[in-house]
Order: sequence, then C-alpha cells, then structure tokens
Amino acid sequence: MRRIIVAVVAALLGLMSAACGAGGVQGASPGENPVAHEAQPEAEPVTQEVTPRAEQVYVINLHGNEEGVADQRPANLVASEFSTLKGVTWRSWGPERAVGSGKLSGTWCLPGCQTNPYDATITLSKVRKVGDKRYFTRFGITGDFPGPTSPADTLNGALPLPYSTP
Repeated sequence: MRRIIVAVVAALLGLMSAACGAGGVQGASPGENPVAHEAQPEAEPVTQEVTPRAEQVYVINLHGNEEGVADQRPANLVASEFSTLKGVTWRSWGPERAVGSGKLSGTWCLPGCQTNPYDATITLSKVRKVGDKRYFTRFGITGDFPGPTSPADTLNGALPLPYSTP
C-alpha cells in the first residue's frame, strides 16, 4: 500500500511539474517571466465625448489701434468715432449677442464726460461671418444720461468689420 501511495504522489508531482513546465506557460523559456506570455484581456478603446466647440465671436476694436483688431471681451472698446467705453465688464458674450457695462465718454458729451464718464450698458449683436471668423456688426448703448443732441452722434450703429480679400 505504501508503494501505491508513493507512486500516486510521484505521478501527481510529475503532472504538476509538467503542467508548470519550464516557466509554466507555453512558449516561455526557462527563467523567463511566464506572466509576460499570458493572454492579456484586450483593452477597451478609450472614447471621449467630443462636444463641438462653439464658434467664437469677435468685435473689431479700434481702441489703441486705428486699423482695429479682432478682440473678445475687451476692457476698453471704441464703439464708434463718437463713443468709447472703458472698464467694460461683460455679463455675456456670444454666440449671437454680447452685453457689458462700463464708463461711457464721447465727443457728443464733451467736456463733462471726459472727466466724469457715464455708467452705460453696451449690447453687441447681428453676427456676420467674415473669412473664418464671426464678428458682431451692430452696437447699442443705453444708460441714465443725456443722449446726444445731434442725430449724427448716435449711440446705436454699425461696428467695423475686417477687410476681406476676394
């Protein structure tokens, strides 16, 4: 009986040794890490939900540059040759309209508003695409202040657009 137990144990040890083999994994060489050859579960592809980026909207700002620059949320804005806003804080910006508040001065209110500018709200609207960018094309300025007396000195009007080449 003892021989049978020894034979069974030897057979089991032989099977276990054969199963583990030289590294225990098919294709592994002696001394090689068998885990490197184990079948790894395939990684799921990483997908990231992409939200289309909203088109940015610009305003041509003549403040500090007679030719104007494409600007967004400018702190100082020349709305027209008659009106400038400084210290503008924008409550909203795009995609179809922008609203901000700042200090208004202009040629129509001189000399008083030069040293004491009026609190005013500016609204930019009417977006138009020029080239590969979108621009506000209209402005309106409101507030609790005396308006211009000349019809030419308007607080509503067209904003400049960049020159486009055909």
